[in-house]
Amino acid sequence: MKAMATIKVLSMTVALFGLAVAANGKTERPCARIEFDDMPRQMLYGDPVHLRKGQPFAKDMTVIRHGGRYLMYYSVCDFPDDKRPKDWIRGRWGTGLAVSTNLTDWTRIGDIKIEGLPAVYAGAAPCVKKFGGKIHIFHQQIFKGNNVIWHATSDDGLTFRCANPEPAFVPHNRWSIERAIDAEVYRVGDRLMLMYATREHPTKEIQQLGMAWAPWGSSYDAGTWTEMTLDKPFFKPERAWEMHCIEAPTVYFRKGIWYLFYAGAYNHEKQQIGVAWSSDGVAFTRYSDHPVFPHGPEGSWNAAESGHPGIFVDDDDQVYLFFQGKATQDGNYRLSCVKVRFVD
Repeated sequence: MKAMATIKVLSMTVALFGLAVAANGKTERPCARIEFDDMPRQMLYGDPVHLRKGQPFAKDMTVIRHGGRYLMYYSVCDFPDDKRPKDWIRGRWGTGLAVSTNLTDWTRIGDIKIEGLPAVYAGAAPCVKKFGGKIHIFHQQIFKGNNVIWHATSDDGLTFRCANPEPAFVPHNRWSIERAIDAEVYRVGDRLMLMYATREHPTKEIQQLGMAWAPWGSSYDAGTWTEMTLDKPFFKPERAWEMHCIEAPTVYFRKGIWYLFYAGAYNHEKQQIGVAWSSDGVAFTRYSDHPVFPHGPEGSWNAAESGHPGIFVDDDDQVYLFFQGKATQDGNYRLSCVKVRFVD
C-alpha cells in the first residue's frame, strides 16, 4: 500500500469495543483492522456545470454498477444564472449523475428528474441501491418546511418514477424534529432498514441517527415504514472528534457483521469518517474512539474535510470508500475514493 499524494492513507489497527453474542450462541466480532489503499490513479471529481465560486462542485455521492458501467449520483448546488433550466427552482439543490468505466474518470450525464414528483428534479444526498429488480433512489427534499425522505424507482438508472407523490418517510418520535436527511437503506432478514440523520428537539443543534424499517418487497413508499427509534437516537456524537454531528451513514455487510461508516462533525467542523459495527444490523458499537479515515494534512485538497462516506461493493467483491473533501472551510467540495480491506 502507498500513501496518496494529498492524504496520508495508512493501515490502521484500532481497538475493538465489546463483543456480541449471536442467536446461535456464537460470539460475533468485527475484523481486526480496516485498511485503505490508493486507487491506481487518484480520482477527483466536481460537477462541471453546477459551479460554486466558478469552480466544479459535488458532494454526498452514492455509486452503483449497472449496464456494464458505473453510475455516480451526487448532490449539486444551483446552476449559474445563465445556465439554469426554466423548470429548476432558483436556489434549490439536486442530484447530478456521472458515469465511468474505471471508477477514476467520470463524465457528467445530467441531472436526475423524477416523473410524478411535484418538484420535478430529485433532491439532494441521494442513496441509490439495486434490489428487487429495480434501481431505487432515496433522496431528501423539502416537505412542510423540513427536508424528509422521498423514494422513486428506475429500470435504467437514468429515468426515475415516483409512484406516490407523498414523502416516503417523515420521522415522528419523541426526541427529534420532523426532519430526515442522508438516507441509507440495507437489508436485514425480511426487512429493509432505513437510517437517517436528523436534529434533536428542541435546540436543533445536535445531528443524530434514527432508524426505521419496511417489509422487504413492499413499495417502500409512504405508509410502509415503521419507526424503531421512538424514544432516542440509536447513534449520536459522543467522542471529541465527532463534535456536534453524526450523519451520512453507509452500511456494508461482511461475515455476519454490519459495518456502519459515518461522518462525524458538521461540514464546517472538519468532518471525518468513523466506523461502528453490529451483529444484528440494529444495535451498533463504535469500532474505534478515533476516525478511521481522517481529513488530509495542511495544504492538501481535503485538508478541511474527508466526509460523507459512501461504500460501494463491485461485482468482484472489492469494497470502495467514496468520500467528499475540500481544501479550506469555505472551499469547493470534490469527490474521491480509495479501496477498503477488512483484515481478520
